[in-house]
Amino acid sequence: MGKTARSMMFGERDVDALLETHAGRIAALTDALHLARAKSEHSSPVGAGTPYDSIWALRFVLSHDDDAEALSAATRTLRWREENAEMLAAAARGETLERFAPMERLIAADYHGKTLDGAPVYIIRAGLSNTMAVMAANKEDDVVEFMMYRKEMGAVMCDERTRRTRKLTKLLTVNDLNFVSVLHGTDKKFQKVLSRASKLSEDYYPQLLDRAVLINVPYVFSAIWGVFKNMLSAKTRAKVAICPVSDTRKGDVRKCPFAKLLDLSTIPSFLAGECRCKGGCVRGVANDQKTLIGAMTDDGLIAHNVPARGKIDVFAEVDATDAVAWRLLVEKGGVEVTATLRPAGWRKGDDVSKCTTLIRKFKHRDGDGTKEDVIVSPGKGTIAFTFSNAHSTWNSKDIKYSVDVVGGESGAAKEGEKETETDPTDLTDLTDLTEDKRESPAADALGEDLRAMQLEATPARAQTEVPSR
Repeated sequence: MGKTARSMMFGERDVDALLETHAGRIAALTDALHLARAKSEHSSPVGAGTPYDSIWALRFVLSHDDDAEALSAATRTLRWREENAEMLAAAARGETLERFAPMERLIAADYHGKTLDGAPVYIIRAGLSNTMAVMAANKEDDVVEFMMYRKEMGAVMCDERTRRTRKLTKLLTVNDLNFVSVLHGTDKKFQKVLSRASKLSEDYYPQLLDRAVLINVPYVFSAIWGVFKNMLSAKTRAKVAICPVSDTRKGDVRKCPFAKLLDLSTIPSFLAGECRCKGGCVRGVANDQKTLIGAMTDDGLIAHNVPARGKIDVFAEVDATDAVAWRLLVEKGGVEVTATLRPAGWRKGDDVSKCTTLIRKFKHRDGDGTKEDVIVSPGKGTIAFTFSNAHSTWNSKDIKYSVDVVGGESGAAKEGEKETETDPTDLTDLTDLTEDKRESPAADALGEDLRAMQLEATPARAQTEVPSR
């Protein structure tokens, strides 16, 4: 899709031309806001030399054909920004407020990558985000505030680029629906939050959303969309586009017309891009993860139920000499434990002799307490831990675990760092490696979860996969 096609699809973007075209309305809006301030309807300075200048006013003018509606929306926005100054300032600095940290760990959504025109891309991994856990632990108002905080981050990026390039920059949102379930996709409490946030965003961030692209649409989509679309404002619904690609991990992303707008070198591998950030591209969730983010317990472990005849796979992408600390507690019964290093570039079906056994299979039982150990990676790749309950025909097992990259020459996860794509999906072929397969000397010498990120202060968390029952 060329430049002309992009302009036709997304409309006029030349800021100076737009300012000239709408100069009269912008001046009228600014004058009306000055008067509103004099009447104490808001307290923010507006106009040239302030954040609320002609470029800021332009977005309100473009979104509202009626001058009175534009004034009402702009006035409400200024009051809201005054009331939420602390939160908005933190978002502008890219800081995480302490009260938002638990939500950020459970919601796999973040700004990552850009379009060919340089606009930011906001990626949501809806099928992995544990919205039920978020709503169980937080008040509705707090979750709405968190979503507006994330919106402000995008607005800051778009405003900066608009002023620098003199091209009106808007967000492209990509909602990855892989692994979405009807249960979590139709959670009523979170539906209410999305509805409120959508309406507030339309008021406070006009002309920010370019398109909301739904990709990897599951077969249950019709049931979910029937509910989801009612959470969105009419303007937002009009910007929703559905890509005809059922799974970007396997299919041709070029079938999606919006993929032609993306700089695929900056887009995560699970969306058929080329980026594999260490620790995961979105909020520290591994690109290969397929299951819901687990809730963390007070002891810093992740609680999961391993179904009968099932297993949980946990992934940690590592460099050579990285130290990986892991812990495991079994509530009742026992699970079998293995860990294998898959070298960078290894894919399912490749020669398993290229993989290195780091932990030979053993059984950890409830009476053994918490198993704690550290292993050192002998090379670059993906360490795949398996907690298997395949031996149990009837009984599931409740476990708690953690897997953390805690040291080594790669000390911290580096945002934007790319790695050769691997495909750690099914570990069945690796859990029974024979003794003649290579075993790491580090395993003999030295003998655990999650949007994205810094090791020295916060360990880079590994990621979990639980097979479907």
